[in-house]
Amino acid sequence: MKRLAFLLPLLFCTSAMAVEVANLYQAQVQVEGRERAERQQKIPDALVQTLVRLTGDAAVAEDPRMKGMLGNATRFVSSFGYGGDPLTLTIQFDGSLLVKEMQERQLPVWGKQRPLTLGWVALEDELGERQLMSEQLDAEMLAAWREQSRLRGLPLSLPLMDLEDAIRVGLNDVWGFFVDPVAEASERYQADFFMLARVWPGKEGWYYTLALYPYQQGSQEDGYGFGNVRRSVMQKSGQVEGLEQGLMALQQELAGYYARRYATVASDEEAQKQLVFEIQGSMAELVSVERYLRGLSAISSLQVTGLQGRQVSFAVELVGSADALAQILELEPRVETLVADDEMVIQTRYRWIGNQ
Repeated sequence: MKRLAFLLPLLFCTSAMAVEVANLYQAQVQVEGRERAERQQKIPDALVQTLVRLTGDAAVAEDPRMKGMLGNATRFVSSFGYGGDPLTLTIQFDGSLLVKEMQERQLPVWGKQRPLTLGWVALEDELGERQLMSEQLDAEMLAAWREQSRLRGLPLSLPLMDLEDAIRVGLNDVWGFFVDPVAEASERYQADFFMLARVWPGKEGWYYTLALYPYQQGSQEDGYGFGNVRRSVMQKSGQVEGLEQGLMALQQELAGYYARRYATVASDEEAQKQLVFEIQGSMAELVSVERYLRGLSAISSLQVTGLQGRQVSFAVELVGSADALAQILELEPRVETLVADDEMVIQTRYRWIGNQ
C-alpha cells in the first residue's frame, strides 16, 4: 500500500509493469502574487521544467537547438491557474504544438509510456553509518526523492524493506552490488528495471555509482540476464557536492539513459513502415489500437491499409527510426510481440492484448 501511495499521485499505473506518466505537459512554479508581469516572467521556467521531462536532459535549456524557443514560451501555453500555500502557478502547455516544435528543432521527445524502476540505494553519512533507502526513509529525504522523480517524469519505486525483503536482501548486498539476491527480491515488485546504487562521502566531496538491470519476463532461465550471468545495461559513477546532489545525479543518469533508449528524434526524411497487429476481432479493439498508435511520438501519421480476419495492417510515417518505435512497442504492456514460426518471415508482428 505504501508503494502504491507513492506512485498514484504522480502516475497512472497500467495493468502491467510499464507506467503512463500523467501531466506530462504541465509545470508548477512558485510565485509571489497573481500579477500578469510575474506570470509572464515565470512561463519560460515552467517550459524548461516541461522540456526536461520530455527530453530527459537536465541541461536542455543550454542546448543550441533551443535558441529562440524560450523567448516565445507564451505561445505554447494552453491554460494556467493559481493555488496552494505557498502560492503556486500551474501552467498547462499545448502538447501537440510543443511536440511539433521540438520535432522541427530535432529535439528528442520521450513519450508518456515509461519504464518503472525499482531503486535499491545504499547511503553512507559523514560518520560512516549506512542505511538503505526504502519506504521507511526519513520523511524529508523521501519527499525530496519523490519530487525529483516527479519533475523528471521518472517512474521510481523503493523497496518496502518489510520482513520478506529483509530475509532476502541485506545492506551489504546492495552496498557490494551483489546482484543475485537483489534480483530475486525484486521479482515481487514487477518493475521493468531495478537499480543498484550507493552514495557516500569522500575527501573531495560525495560520490555515487549505479548499475541498471532489466527485467526480461520472457527468459525462462534467468529473468534478469543470460544463463547464470546477470548483465547491466548501464553503469555510471560520478562526484558531486553533497548527498542531495548524489541522489539527484542517480535520477538524472536514469532519465538520460531511458531518454536515449526510448525518445524519438525527427530526421530530415520521414521513414515509412508497415505495422501488423492481431486483434480479437471487435471494432472497439481496432479503434483502441489506432488511437494508441496515433498517440505515439514516434509516429507522425497512420493509415489502415488492410483488414483480414483478425489481422490489421497499418502504414505509418515514422518520426525517428524503426528501432526506436520497436523499443516503444516492447515497453507497452498492452502490446505483445509475436515470434514468427517461419524463418523466412522477417516482419515483426504484434498482438493487441488490451488491459488483460
